[in-house]
Amino acid sequence: MPRLDSKRPGGHKPVKNPHRTTAFREAARDMVHKDRYDRRAGMSVDTAGAITRALERAYVQGFLDAQEPPSATNRSAPMAGGGSSASSGEPVEWILIPPRPRDAFWTICLFALGRETPITEKASGHLVAVQTPSGRPGWRLVSRNGFEKPLGHATILPLLKLGLLDPEYEPDRRLVISELGRATWQRFVERGGQFPEDLTSPSGNEEVP
Repeated sequence: MPRLDSKRPGGHKPVKNPHRTTAFREAARDMVHKDRYDRRAGMSVDTAGAITRALERAYVQGFLDAQEPPSATNRSAPMAGGGSSASSGEPVEWILIPPRPRDAFWTICLFALGRETPITEKASGHLVAVQTPSGRPGWRLVSRNGFEKPLGHATILPLLKLGLLDPEYEPDRRLVISELGRATWQRFVERGGQFPEDLTSPSGNEEVP
């Protein structure tokens, strides 16, 4: 005998949405950061309350979404890090870049490309392979104005997988910002992005406050 609620109109199985997943991750990351900061500063901490409010908002939003038919956009939404943007040539959504690699990519683009739009051909910068003080493989950003910054290989690897960086072997082994990376940075700047956490609002609103 079928369940009585199996034929209720409006309800449907939720589909995987990388934007929603990433937004949840960003919200959780913000709560953890605030908890640590408040504890170190000797301030009162209400992390349980913050989690409760976030879960309540997620429940309400999920209930509202369940009343709507699944959209074609959600059914075909690309998975974060799946390489679909690289294969399609479309800029990578800023929110889909993992947090630590996103911070690194922001630094690389800021000092290698600047904030001018459109990105000029003379803008340049690259990463050279180095070893960290602990002996692990890493990279060092060498920018157009002489700025240098060390970056771990584990931080850079997701940017390579997303196609935001490309390897070059002449005149030496290095990584450079790919055309996809330039397009991604240009769209970030055009949308008003200033800092790495911009355009990653859990509410889905891409505008910078």
